Amino acid sequence: MIKIKRVFLIIYGLMLSTVIGVIAASFLILEGFTSELIWSSNNKLIETLLVIMGSVILYFLLKRWPDLPKTSQDSIRELKLNKTIDYHDVFFNLLITLVILSFGAGVGPEAALLSAIISLSIWQADKLRYLYFQYDKLKQLPLGLVLKRLFNPFKFRQKYVGASAPKIPSIIKQKRILYPVFIINGLLAFVLLIKQTDQPSFILKLGRTDWSLVDIWLLPVLMVVGIIFGKICKLFYKVFHLWINKMNFRLPIKISLGTIFILLISYLAPDLLFSGQHSLDLLIGNWSHKSAEFLIIMGIVKLLFLALCLNFNWRGGDIFPITFAAMIEGFAVAQIFGGYDKLFIVAIVATTIMSELLSPIIAGVFIMLFFPIKLLPIIILVVILMFLKDKYLPKFAIFKFS
Repeated sequence: MIKIKRVFLIIYGLMLSTVIGVIAASFLILEGFTSELIWSSNNKLIETLLVIMGSVILYFLLKRWPDLPKTSQDSIRELKLNKTIDYHDVFFNLLITLVILSFGAGVGPEAALLSAIISLSIWQADKLRYLYFQYDKLKQLPLGLVLKRLFNPFKFRQKYVGASAPKIPSIIKQKRILYPVFIINGLLAFVLLIKQTDQPSFILKLGRTDWSLVDIWLLPVLMVVGIIFGKICKLFYKVFHLWINKMNFRLPIKISLGTIFILLISYLAPDLLFSGQHSLDLLIGNWSHKSAEFLIIMGIVKLLFLALCLNFNWRGGDIFPITFAAMIEGFAVAQIFGGYDKLFIVAIVATTIMSELLSPIIAGVFIMLFFPIKLLPIIILVVILMFLKDKYLPKFAIFKFS
């Protein structure tokens, strides 16, 4: 009997994790479709009118749900505080993010998407908990009624209560095994749907490298350049954020200012619209022969655009925009050091800047996706050095920017 119950729980969990993966993939597919629809007219007047219309939609959505869109940090904070998450607003969270991304804001989908996945994972746990504790009662009901209860997304859930949680070691062990199984299953559903719909991959190999140990002397020089650039950006973000808070703009003003900057970028540097996750091919395509000055300016403008969007309520993720900007600056430095291996320089500079603006772990994971395996030791070395810097250097630093 216990084995049958366990089998039902596993099958049910796999179904729910598949649903989560499909929701995540559907969001990205829909975002790609709406973005293409809005920006494919090649008519600046139509695009301008559409962005203004999008800003009006965003205003009414944020007026109704002022705390959205949530980020993954928001969800984790709520989870730690309450031991659960209110996941009733998960689709509104995705809707607001869809509007923000579709109308050209320079932010990424990852923040809201991770928040949604965390919220839906708690929903999955509540549904599984309901089946676990109500299993004997459900056995007495007709099959049709059981299915209605199990697949009703809004009812028949059971929240976590520490006092009633199973304490048997074997059950706890099984739960720890099933967590990664459900995660992998959800990822498979996500990847399969993305592949079947021919969505563009954000992972792009940037070329080949022929670096050698002779070039290693460049590493400390390039890291210092990246650290200084990152420190200046962090100082600017901090001052700008404090200034925006001090000004205390009302919601319509904030959204309107964000709209103005999106329109300016669409006219002056349209390649910098959106998150940048699908724009990395510019660096080995149209921008490959651009001057270092051009690339430096584009990287700075991308980071400035990100700061403007985040502070004027066109909020979203910062990982993809910072990745794109860090890569741009890396290619700019590679243009300056023209006699050395280009990707060797880009990998060091981009990893250092991302480590400074985000964290060494995030930087390492993301940067590795775009470079040949031969550069893996260099990226790992930079991550370790940046981690050690963050851990020990602030204790002795006299001037601190953050």
